[in-house]
Amino acid sequence: MAAVFGSTLKRLRLHAGIGLRRFAEMIDMPPSNLSALEHGRRNPPVDPERLRDIADALALPEGSDEWQEFFDSARRQDELPADVRHVAGRNLVPALLRTIDNRQLGDEEIAQLIAEINTRHGGPANADR
Repeated sequence: MAAVFGSTLKRLRLHAGIGLRRFAEMIDMPPSNLSALEHGRRNPPVDPERLRDIADALALPEGSDEWQEFFDSARRQDELPADVRHVAGRNLVPALLRTIDNRQLGDEEIAQLIAEINTRHGGPANADR
C-alpha cells in the first residue's frame, strides 16, 4: 500500500503544480521524508488529521473523487480509510456491512445502493468508490 499511496500523492502534487521541496514545507515534512513517502519507502500517515492536512494542502475538495482516492490509497489492508474510520463505531454500520455480505451484493449493486442514498440525501454521486 505504501507504493500506491506514494504514487497517488506524487501524481496529485504534480497535478497541483507544487514542487517537492515547497510541498514538504507546506506539510511540515522534511523533503527527504516526502521523497521516501512518494517512492513507497515510507508508509502513509495513519492519523486522519495528518492525512486531512495533506489533502487540504493539495486543495482536494472534500468528498471529491480525488479526495476519496487519496484516503483510499492511504489505508492499510483490511482497514477502513482514515476519513471514514469514525463511522465504523456507529450502531448499525456492522449490520449494514453484514447485510451486504450476506446478500453477496456485487460492486454494481453496491454502487446502486450508494447512488440511491445520494439521491435521497442530495449528496454527490460517488457510486464508484
